[in-house]
Amino acid sequence: MATEVLPARDEQLASLERWLSAFLQRVDDSQERALISRFATWVHLRRLRSRARRRPITHGQCQTVRHDIYAAVALQRWLRQRGSSLSTCDQAQIDEWLAQAGRKHIQARSFLTWSAARGHIPAVHVPPRGTSRGAEQLAEEDERWQVSKRLLHDTDLALTDRVAGCLVVLYGQPVSRIARLTTDKILTGAEGVQLQLGSRPVEIPEPLGSLLLELAESRQAFAVLGQNEQGPWLFPGGRAGQAMTASHLTVRLNRVGIRARGSRNTALLDLAAQIPASVLSDVLGISITCAVAWSHDAGNTRLGYAADFARREFRKSE
Repeated sequence: MATEVLPARDEQLASLERWLSAFLQRVDDSQERALISRFATWVHLRRLRSRARRRPITHGQCQTVRHDIYAAVALQRWLRQRGSSLSTCDQAQIDEWLAQAGRKHIQARSFLTWSAARGHIPAVHVPPRGTSRGAEQLAEEDERWQVSKRLLHDTDLALTDRVAGCLVVLYGQPVSRIARLTTDKILTGAEGVQLQLGSRPVEIPEPLGSLLLELAESRQAFAVLGQNEQGPWLFPGGRAGQAMTASHLTVRLNRVGIRARGSRNTALLDLAAQIPASVLSDVLGISITCAVAWSHDAGNTRLGYAADFARREFRKSE
């Protein structure tokens, strides 16, 4: 694909489709297998195929699908062990399943909601899934600034880790989005270095601006097969023409002591407390609904606009 011998395809989506085909063969009951196949095809694969036409699918999105399907199979197995099934279960059994601890019990809500809407289960109430937004944060109040100072000034750290870590800690970017950043998102001009994270470029103060430019110039690809070129990616990966995977970048950040989820949540809450939701959405590339939710959690009811928020954030870390 990197040399255009084969047509381009979304590798994450192709891997998920292969996994699903093999997994369904291991479901013994034919009716359950058919139901799981319809759920995966019409709920998940249809959505991901549509999204793949606009932007690449992430590893995390595919993992969500796998967890949903694992949960759907586990739920049906659990019902069989109690002499019941999807078509005969009652509200008490659904409540008992959802009340149990564990990821599979939470993940089964998608399958239950879909099944109820299509009459595969009796008329039962499936409570909405609670949000985990902001649940994990950095423990110490100033830990975010301590981490950012280290990333900005510690030259012993790899440049890749310093830049990626700053984008998490200071701009609340998810690792999956950072891994797929392209060099054309870095803009230079009279206003200095800017980075296009959302619909509106955000000014990147020093020293992070210089680190971004240095990474764009010095980035290296490590493909074993195919053309060993960086391509458009700011963080090129180990496959020819492909970006670094989010899972690999997460491992790298973990090795230098950065907890991506907690750091991102802390950054978003801090930013949401200072600037309006509409600006948060524009500059960070998150939906307005998500931005409003973060602003609500942060207690921000102001309508003003803090035009210099990025520079002020960096001054705290210097």
